[in-house]
Formats: sequence, C-alpha cells, structure tokens
Amino acid sequence: MDVLKIFVKKRDPDMAIRYARIFPNSQLLLCNTMEAFGKRKELKNALTVFGALKGQLGGINMFACRSIIDICGHCGSSVQARIIFEGLLADKITPNTYVFNSLMNVNAHSLSYNLSVYKHMQNLGVAPDLTSYNILLKTCCNAREFNMAHEIYEEMKKKERDGLLKLDVFTYSTMMKVFADAKMWKMASNIKEDMQGGGVRLNLVTWSSLINAYANSGLVDRAIEILEEMIRDGCQPTAPCFNIILTACLKSCQYDRAFRLFYSWKKSGIKISLSPEQKRCLDGAFTFCKEYPSNDGTILVVPFRPTVTTYNILMKACGTNAERAKSVMNEMRRSGLCPDLISWSILMDIYGTSQNRDGAVQALRRMQRVGIKLNVSAYTVAIKACVANKDLKLALHLFDEMKTHQLKPNLVTYKTLLTARSNYGSLQEVQQCLAIYQEMRKAGYQANDYYLKELIVEWCEGVLSSGSANRDFYNLDLQPKRKESFNLFLEKVVTVLQKDVDQNQIVDVRGLSKVEARIVVLSVLRKIKEQYLLGRAVLDDVVIITGQEKTSRAEVETSAVDVEHAIVTVLTDDLGLEVLIGPGSLPPVSAKLNAPTKSRSNLEQVSKNFTRRPQGVIKITFNSLNHWLKKKAVRIVQ
Repeated sequence: MDVLKIFVKKRDPDMAIRYARIFPNSQLLLCNTMEAFGKRKELKNALTVFGALKGQLGGINMFACRSIIDICGHCGSSVQARIIFEGLLADKITPNTYVFNSLMNVNAHSLSYNLSVYKHMQNLGVAPDLTSYNILLKTCCNAREFNMAHEIYEEMKKKERDGLLKLDVFTYSTMMKVFADAKMWKMASNIKEDMQGGGVRLNLVTWSSLINAYANSGLVDRAIEILEEMIRDGCQPTAPCFNIILTACLKSCQYDRAFRLFYSWKKSGIKISLSPEQKRCLDGAFTFCKEYPSNDGTILVVPFRPTVTTYNILMKACGTNAERAKSVMNEMRRSGLCPDLISWSILMDIYGTSQNRDGAVQALRRMQRVGIKLNVSAYTVAIKACVANKDLKLALHLFDEMKTHQLKPNLVTYKTLLTARSNYGSLQEVQQCLAIYQEMRKAGYQANDYYLKELIVEWCEGVLSSGSANRDFYNLDLQPKRKESFNLFLEKVVTVLQKDVDQNQIVDVRGLSKVEARIVVLSVLRKIKEQYLLGRAVLDDVVIITGQEKTSRAEVETSAVDVEHAIVTVLTDDLGLEVLIGPGSLPPVSAKLNAPTKSRSNLEQVSKNFTRRPQGVIKITFNSLNHWLKKKAVRIVQ
C-alpha cells in the first residue's frame, strides 16, 4: 500500500493497477487504491480502478460496488452512481442491501428516484434494513414531504413491534427534524415520548431539533424550558442551541429580548436548579460548569460561549440601526472572534436599508482590505444598497466589478438590477437593461417578463405626445399569458435597438401581437429621435415587415391585418407620419389625407388601402421622418 499511495499521489491509476495485480490479494489492494483516489476527489481515476476490478477473474464484488457509489457521492456525482447501478442490473447482478443503501444515500436529494430504487429493491427481493428506512426518512426531510415521512415512520414502528427492526437515535433525530421544519411541535414532542418509551436516550442533535420545533413555532418560552430540560437530562448544550432561541426571538420581532437573553447568558450562564437525586445522576456529566448550594438542592450554572453566528444574529436584531450593529461587531472582536463574510453582509444590508449607500460601499471595501474573499452574496447586498439609494450607476459598476472577479451573478443580483428603474430616460438605459436581461436568460434564470415589458412600453411611448394615454390598449395584451412569445418579442426589441441609425432600418414584426408590434415600432422611432437630437440625421426609409408565410392559416392572416392596422394607426393618427403600404405601388398614406371629412377617422380612411389579406410591408419615408423629427426638435427648443 505504501507503493500504491505513491502512484495515487502521482495520479497514475494505470501503474497502480499493474502493481496491485502482482499480489494474490489484488482485489483488496485495488479497492483500497480506489478509495484513496476517492478521498482525493479524483473520480475519473477511481472509475479507472473500478473498471480494472470488474475485469478481474471471479467478477465484481459488492464491497467494490458500494465503495465506488460512495465515492461518486463524495465527488458530487449522483448521476455517475446511477450509471454504475444500472450497469450492475444490465449485467444481471443483484445488488445487496448495502449497495442499495449507498445508492439511496448518494441520491438523498431526489425523492422520486429513491422511491423508485426502494420499489426496485422490493421487486428484487432484497430486504431493506434500518439504514434503508433512515435514508428514506432523510430523503423525505430534504424534500419537505412531512406526511410521507410520517407514513414511513409508522411503518417502521410497526416493524419494531413485530420484532423486525429496532429504531435507533438517528431515526428519531430525523423525524424530530422533519416535524421541526414543519413547525409541528406537538408531533416533535410525541417523538420524544417514543424515544423515552423505547429506551433510547436523546442526544445533542435530538434535543436541538426539539428546541428548534418550538422556536420555529414562535414558542420562545417553551424552547427555553426544553433547553433547561436538556441540561437536567445530562446533555450539555452548545452555542447552536442558544442560537436557535435567539433566532426565534428575531423571527418573532422580540429584538430587545434577544439582547437581554444574550447578555444574561454571557454574564452568568444559564442557571438550573437540581434536586439531590438529579445532582447524583449528573455527576461528571458536564465540563466547565459551576455548582452552588441552594435551599432546595444545587444550582448548576452552564456557561454560554457565543460564536460568530451568535453575534451575527444580534446584528440582524439591530434592524436599521447601523451604529448599534457596528457596536455588536466591535464587541465580537473584543471577545476574540473575527467577523466573517456574513457579518459584513449584514452590516452592508443595514446600511442599505437605512439609506446609507456610502457606509455600505465602505464596508465592502473594508472587507477587501481585511482579506475576506468576496462572494456573489456580498456584492449583491452592496448592489441592493446602491439601488435603494437610487444610485444605479454605482450598482452597475459593482455588477461589472463582480464579473471581473469571475463571480457569476445569481437570481437576486439580476432581479435587483432589473427592478431598479421605475422608468427609462434614454436609449442607453434601455440597452443596459436589455443586456442584463439577456445575460440573465443565458444564465438559465427566469425574470419578470411583464415588468420588463411595462418598462419598455413606458419608454417607447415617450415618442407620443399623449404619453401613457393608451394604457387600455396595452391592458388587452400585457398579461403573463404569452410567455412563449416573449422571447421572440425581446429578440425583436434587442435587434432594432442595437442596429446603428446609419444602417437600413428594416423592422421585422412577424409573429408578434399587435401590441408587441406597436412597442417594437415605437422603440425604433424613439431610438431614431434620440440619435437625431444628438446630430445624426436619418438617411434611409424605415421598412416594417408584417407579412405572413404562404402557409399561414386564415386566422393568422387576420392577425397580420390587425397588426398592420395597429401600426398604421399609431404612425398616421398619433405621429402624423407618411407611410406606404404594400410592395410600393400604392400611393402614400398621410395623416392629412381627406382631412375635411370630420366624420371618419384616419384609421377608417387608411383601411381602404388594405385588402382582406395582409400586404406584408409598411414603409416610412425618410423625408417624412425628417419632417417629424424637425417638429419634435423645435418643440424641445421652445
């Protein structure tokens, strides 16, 4: 093994295999080599050794199968564990209980898969043991399937009554956690009674879960009573037990009580009155505890040693009081503890909610100076502080800085930036938002499509003098029911806004609803207007393609006609632009056409130029555009 360890260190599985095969006990040596690679999280090399084991005379042994599946779990590859298991079944090999248990343990995050494995286990006639049931309980706990966990637990109790199983402390601890997470303190208390009835003593994990069950339900006083009962039972609490109670105070908005309990425990510990009989039972059970005689017996003082997590809870209890949070952080340092990433993030968040952007950014820079490696959460908290103080420029700077440090933004980061604006002021701001939105989509996150669409509507409607007078028109379509088409809509907006004004302005609105087509067209005009005010003249027509393919159905063609009507209406009636409809043979349609006829709207007059089939093209001449832009520029100057 000393020689094999050298090959493991050199990451040379082939040489290790050749050397191990020299000896008669090569299977054992190869299993040990495989586990050595697994400890180093070198899954590829471990799989190479496993392949050599499978090729040995006499076939594969179950110990090797169990080991490689455990190694897959250690390396975070549950998929590879499944592949190995399926390979065994394909080779007509029936895994034993231990292999099934290892597979379920590796896949404890997937309830559906583990239930299928358990069913397969029963079909093959492999009897589940206590560990099998405990892993199923753990899987239910991870999936928050409380009812299913309870059903499995009742089945286990029945087997125990039949003498087939003997429940252990892990079973009870898992069920206690299940009910604690579900805020079912009565059920958690019943588990405690089951343990005591079965002669199983509660350990630190079980007591902690029971305290958590009451704390999650907001029963702080009862949680403290359980803590005292825990001490009387001979189990010494650790800092996390106290932290659970402080967190319960925080969640129930009992901030002052959290501070009172903390300083009381820190100064004099937690005092428990013991009868002479209890004292005899607890002799030697506690370390670093003091005892004082009293009239009724003995007072046991259990010390409380706060951790960084304890102080972080207190910092959260400071609310928006940044000075008090800084004081708690300084007290943490005086206690010999060093504030961690979470401590600084809490401080930054408090600065942000108290409208102190500078304090949040200074805290971020201080973290860098003291050598704390920043993560996505720290940057996101700082970005939120900037957004809360209406400083989007600094928020975007931090966003770019985060990416330069190879940190990938998370969903909260993207949403914070996308919801930072209530409206857009310029083309650049829209382009920034769309770039962030596209990046978010590529990262696999879903955004609030409706919110983004509303913002783009507000921006593009800025070209109309009526502002947001057409909200009823948009309410017909701006619903989150057309999510499948929103990607297409967004793609169209991005395409037209990224195109340079000097290029041919061809706008393709095929496949969009009339509302979305209107937004895209107005976005183009808003972009042209902003570029014109910066001194860039329009040199070409704007061509809008609305036509459908020849294979389109009648209702699709009708939709295309509606899109054309909607676009022509906004161009002629609302903006006064001159447009050409069709391949170019039709005469220009102007907003001033048939002006003396007051009884008919422009839309009714323009509709004469439409046939029942969509014409396919709408053209805005560059002369008409320049005339419209000059009028807009004169109004701005005035």
